[in-house]
Amino acid sequence: MRSVRVVSTFIASVVIGTALAASPLVGPASAASSVTSLTFTTTMTSIETNLQTLPGGHTYGWNHFTGTTMWGNQSATIVFLGDVDYVNGSGPFGGYVTVTRADGTKLAFTTKGNTLAEDQTTDGIAARFASSLQVIGGTNDYSRATGVGTMTGSRDAAIGSPAKFVFKLSVRKHR
Repeated sequence: MRSVRVVSTFIASVVIGTALAASPLVGPASAASSVTSLTFTTTMTSIETNLQTLPGGHTYGWNHFTGTTMWGNQSATIVFLGDVDYVNGSGPFGGYVTVTRADGTKLAFTTKGNTLAEDQTTDGIAARFASSLQVIGGTNDYSRATGVGTMTGSRDAAIGSPAKFVFKLSVRKHR
């Protein structure tokens, strides 16, 4: 269990350091922009998967997750199109996330991170995730948004089963 904590801490440190180093938020703020902190907490369900398994515990492919969250005082949906490249349940993942508020406003960002299987003897059924986030745009007030963040998450069953996620973003809205 200690090795899982050490590796999880290492992954989180790398992710946060990478996000900060690549941050477009660094530098002087312009009078025509403002920074907003957003947190989206959700449990998402995979509505479609295409996963392939090779000998030696190598699983690769993609998942299409959906869920709901709150964005300020409005409900929102989250769509996560993610790819995985795991060996025994651990390895890199990436993808695209779109959050759509009830009023139609969208915010989109990429995710790049790693998954750590909690028990290598069970093909990585339970796992923890950590990633960096990079805002790629949005609509309405977020049409020219930039920003960075982190994501953490976990699942208690096989790849593609419901998973819990927390997305934390610092977003600069440009006017």
